Amino acid sequence: MEALFHETISSSTIIFFAALGGLFSSIAGKINIGLEGLMLISAFLIPYFSQLFGNVLVGLSAGILIGGILGAFIYFLHCRFKANIFVVGLAMNLFAAGLTTFLSSVLLQTKGTIYFSLPTKIRPFDIPVLSNIPIGGILFSHQNAFDYLSFIFMVAIYVLLEKTFFGLRLKTVGFNHKTAESAGINVKKYSYGAYILSGTFCALSGAALSLPLESFVGNMTNGRGWIALVAVILGKNNPVGVLGAALLFGFSSALANVLQVNTSIAPKLLMTIPFLVTLFALIAYSAKEKD
Repeated sequence: MEALFHETISSSTIIFFAALGGLFSSIAGKINIGLEGLMLISAFLIPYFSQLFGNVLVGLSAGILIGGILGAFIYFLHCRFKANIFVVGLAMNLFAAGLTTFLSSVLLQTKGTIYFSLPTKIRPFDIPVLSNIPIGGILFSHQNAFDYLSFIFMVAIYVLLEKTFFGLRLKTVGFNHKTAESAGINVKKYSYGAYILSGTFCALSGAALSLPLESFVGNMTNGRGWIALVAVILGKNNPVGVLGAALLFGFSSALANVLQVNTSIAPKLLMTIPFLVTLFALIAYSAKEKD
């Protein structure tokens, strides 16, 4: 049971970070369909740069910077050339799959599983005192840094969106561009900011996926970006709701992994569990919205 809990938190963290990226773009009125691609590129580049520069923080910073730039590039194509934002997002997903395969072949001379030699190992750890609390202490034990960060970001982003002028203005931009402009809000500036933040959080999601494993496999995101988009929808553009949806999908993914080890059910069948849960959640959400 404890293993299932920790696996749920780790799986949820990956989805939650990507969902935060989708959250900002959704609030700005143009949801980012390219979450999957941004995650995949970051999952390759961050451990690669960490190995190249001999420092995980440098690798993480470089990956986050590139993620932000790619996020801004998606919106640039839409804003400057009037490209359909959804088509551009889909193109980013396709581009990422090809780019990571190309880079792994050119830079590391392999197209299979890549193992990185990281200077700092990302390992689960306990928070002293808090991990000893009865029952609730499990939340602070045997988690890696990304798991703890996800809860910190949830609180920080809730405050940012609900208690600051930035959040209010971003919501106004998403509600109606003309209303925002009449209020003196720079719509392009806030939209670019939303997409930069989208790319940044997707980079964190990619890092949370590949750094603890110290490896990269082609298409290792395995649909998590699309699941993150569903988490944004179910969460109704609220960080707390998004976290709840991410935990649901993280549990379904963890359950699939645990069942693979402890049962004789075909692994390919078990791996459909997260997507089935996502599908049923969307159906239930749609039915509730109609009532």
